[in-house]
Amino acid sequence: MKKGILTVFLSVSLLYTGFAQDDAFTADTKELMKITSVSAFADVINQMGAMVSSDKKEAFTEEANLTLGGVIDKLAVVYMEEFTHEEVKDLLAFYATPTGKKMANKTMVLSQKGMSIGQAWGIELQGVASKYVE
Repeated sequence: MKKGILTVFLSVSLLYTGFAQDDAFTADTKELMKITSVSAFADVINQMGAMVSSDKKEAFTEEANLTLGGVIDKLAVVYMEEFTHEEVKDLLAFYATPTGKKMANKTMVLSQKGMSIGQAWGIELQGVASKYVE
């Protein structure tokens, strides 16, 4: 009987520890999403807000910001599928540095410039491919 109770206790303890680790992993990953995406989210909200009349802009911005929780939750799931908790902790440590903070603030600009370069390369590559298509 004592072995049975001990086994149940250990199983519940291990299960709880797993959930606690998952909770910490989730919390850390959501924090990473906030750090790496907040400026991009703010830019998108501001761009969308440009279409809203000035008398409704504050209400729009408030409501738009309320939608961020769901986006962060979904992004966290994606990152948790690709990174371990230790890797997320490493990324958080990086983004706490001056270089990491700069990287987080420049992500949107870098993405936009990178897309532009990628589009130009795609056009160039189509020209190369057209030589070989019959």
